[in-house]
Amino acid sequence: MRLHQLLAFGYCNHSHLHHSRPRHLGQTTRLAMSDSGSAKLPRVDFDFTETVGSTRWMRLETLSYHVADENSTSGSSVRKWDRAVRTTKQSEDSIDAVVILAILRHDAHDTSRDEIVCVKQYRPPVDAYTIELPAGLIDAGEEPAKAAVREFKEETGYTGKVLDVSPASYLSPGLTNESACLVRLEVDMTHAANLKNYENQNLHDGLEGCEKDRGLEKLMLPRVGLLGALHEMQQKEGVKVFAALYSLAVGMQISEGKGS
Repeated sequence: MRLHQLLAFGYCNHSHLHHSRPRHLGQTTRLAMSDSGSAKLPRVDFDFTETVGSTRWMRLETLSYHVADENSTSGSSVRKWDRAVRTTKQSEDSIDAVVILAILRHDAHDTSRDEIVCVKQYRPPVDAYTIELPAGLIDAGEEPAKAAVREFKEETGYTGKVLDVSPASYLSPGLTNESACLVRLEVDMTHAANLKNYENQNLHDGLEGCEKDRGLEKLMLPRVGLLGALHEMQQKEGVKVFAALYSLAVGMQISEGKGS
C-alpha cells in the first residue's frame, strides 16, 4: 500500500501531520452530493457543516441535520452530529476503499481445503495487533476492482482474479461517512508466482512505509472453521478481529449448519 494514500481503518494514521492547506477551525464545508431526497426529513444541511479540526488525513466535522418537529412553526428542528471524514474523500457519494475477500483454491474439486487470505498488523488506535481482511484506499480515478488487485498484491504478494465487486457499504456510520466495496478475489494456486509466495509465507518484500513499520504479515486461515481459528488466535495471542471478518466467519459457520 502506498504511503501517500494511507490512513486509519485501514491504513496509516498520520494524525500528527497537518494538511498542506489546513482548514480553519469553525470553517464550513460542503461536499457534493446527489439532490435525491433533499427535501426529506431527517436530512443534513451540508451548507452549515462546521470543521472542528483537521490533520493531513482526517477532518472532524459537526453536521446540522433537520428532523420533523410538530411543535416548530417550520415543521422541523435542527440537531447536531459530529463525524470523522477522510480528507481524501472526493464527495459524499464517493467510495473510499476496498476490502478484499480472497480465497486460495488449492483443489478445484475439494473446497474444504480453501483458505482465506488475511493480514495481521499492529494498529495504534487500539494499541494491539489485529486480524483483518486485506484493504486499502482507492486512488483518484481508479476503479474498485483495479484497486483491489493492486492492494492485494502490495499487502500479500499474491495475484488474484476479481470475481465480483459489491456496492458501497459502511462499517461505522455513527462515526464516519467512510465507505468501502467488498471485492472477492480468487487466487489460482497453479500459478507459479502464487505457489512460490505461498511456500514463503513469512517473506514479502512489497511492504513499505508504515505497513512495514507495523509488522504487517499475511495469514492463511481455513475457510471451513474460520470462526474457531479466529477465536483461537484471540485467546492465544490477544489479537483483535476486524468486525467484517468476524461477521463473515459467523455467517460461514451458520451456512455450515453449525449455528443459528
